Amino acid sequence: MFGIGGWEFLIIAVVALLLFGPDKLPDLARTLGRFMGDFKRYRDIMESTIRAEMYASSTDKPDPFKKGKEFREKVTASKATAVAEKPDAEKPEPAASETEKPELAASETEKPAPPAETSDDGKEEAPAE
Repeated sequence: MFGIGGWEFLIIAVVALLLFGPDKLPDLARTLGRFMGDFKRYRDIMESTIRAEMYASSTDKPDPFKKGKEFREKVTASKATAVAEKPDAEKPEPAASETEKPELAASETEKPAPPAETSDDGKEEAPAE
């Protein structure tokens, strides 16, 4: 820390205690801590501003997503033309199960399982179908 050893730091702390007194020393430390926090915050803001300006000035770089954007536009255009060219007669009808309510479709397709038959010795047998 700034090339200061343990003994030098102790001497500086004793001198500060003698100069400012025990009453004002906590306020001085609090003020110094706030100053250091504000300084770090302003330094980070300034650094991010400089980086943003440097990135904005380098507009000669090509768009890395240009090929992807062109491909997406090409695919959506081909889908739109394919749907527009397809006659209405060739469009498939929705399945009957898609038009019905899900509760009704599920109840009609599921059949209740027949009760399991037991033999004389108490073992269950599979139902005959």
